[in-house]
Amino acid sequence: MGILHTATFTLAITGASDEQLDAAAAAFTCALHRAGLAPGDAIAAWRRMDEWERLEFAPAADPGPGWRATMTSARDAVLAALRAAGIEGERRPFVIEAAGPAQNR
Repeated sequence: MGILHTATFTLAITGASDEQLDAAAAAFTCALHRAGLAPGDAIAAWRRMDEWERLEFAPAADPGPGWRATMTSARDAVLAALRAAGIEGERRPFVIEAAGPAQNR
């Protein structure tokens, strides 16, 4: 699995070259910035989705319209990243996660 560590997130795509990872990271960040978001916003929204799923999508735990807008932008950013890497539609496993403390040194 190809892995790219940035200051704020780690991107991993199975079988990706360094060039594909660079293109994906740039497109992901750019798409989020155009939406007024940062990678951390997308990662926080994904985590909130996981929490809501654990609650079996209980209506009382619905994260609300702001979260939905962030999730839409995060999804669009992931699609832009996969397109930029040239692997859209290939169903390759990928991961985008917050950078760990050791990576931020």
